[in-house]
Amino acid sequence: MPRTRSDRVEDIKALLVRRLADGHYRPGERFLSNRAVSSRYGLSYQTADRLIREICAEGYLERRAASGTYLPGKTVSRPGVCLCFRARARLTESFGARLLQEMTFRLTREGIPFLVVYDDDPPQEFPENWYPVLWEWGSRRAPHEGLLLHRRPASGMDSANWDSVSVDHFSGGACAAQVLRNHVRRGSKWIVVSGPPDDYRSQARVAGFRSILKADVVPAGWTAEDGEQVGQTVFGLNPSGIFCANDRIAEGLLRFSAHAGLPPAPIVGFDDAPIAEKLGITTIAIPWDELTQAAMNTVRQRLADHRGSGTHQVVAPRPVIRW
Repeated sequence: MPRTRSDRVEDIKALLVRRLADGHYRPGERFLSNRAVSSRYGLSYQTADRLIREICAEGYLERRAASGTYLPGKTVSRPGVCLCFRARARLTESFGARLLQEMTFRLTREGIPFLVVYDDDPPQEFPENWYPVLWEWGSRRAPHEGLLLHRRPASGMDSANWDSVSVDHFSGGACAAQVLRNHVRRGSKWIVVSGPPDDYRSQARVAGFRSILKADVVPAGWTAEDGEQVGQTVFGLNPSGIFCANDRIAEGLLRFSAHAGLPPAPIVGFDDAPIAEKLGITTIAIPWDELTQAAMNTVRQRLADHRGSGTHQVVAPRPVIRW
């Protein structure tokens, strides 16, 4: 008598059917192999094979001799790339603006069609079949897969379905501490001006800095106005050196010290946004070339209909000394 199938196996089958039915995969697209289903969901090869055969019998998939398992229908080609950005990427000399500029330049140079949408645009459905590349996407309903810029997807299924190119924020914070320690020969009063306290990037940068130097933390936000607002608190602590979680915060502190007639303490920013070069701010630079090249490599693969589990690349920031 055959053994009764476990609830877990039934749940996995239901998940696969739901993803096939809700548009997660495209018509004509190659589906996961038996071995991939076995590995991804922790099933035996025999159980995975049986599930795929059942799903085929129910009409959600079809097997092609000597080729594999596919969704019924013809493959729909992707017209190009849809760049989905936060509205603040409209702000000139910001991180988002530079990232968008780098991506559009490379896409144009390679002749890859692209659209740009912002999360404050009028709500509409995501452009059908365009490959999504997201930077801090906000309110609009997100697609099922694509490329995340400057962040990692959540663990679990998202990690398998999304590609990402991100930055080692912890290492960057540690690098900032080393730069300040090497520059400031006397004094030991270190201040970190963070971004929003609940932002994982700020948290990692702060933790990286404090792994090298003991420092007081003054929470702020991501804008120059946020930096200016905490200027009194920061300079009131008489710091030997200051690490700002991004260049805009550093801009605000410099603006405050100039208005107040204070001698500025050594400041290190983060990102190497255009404002850092304009103001001569020493900063921990996002490696723009490596970041966008890695993103373009992924875009080319996915537009060529490369299937497979998500890939996650991490690039290390480096110091740019300007004092």
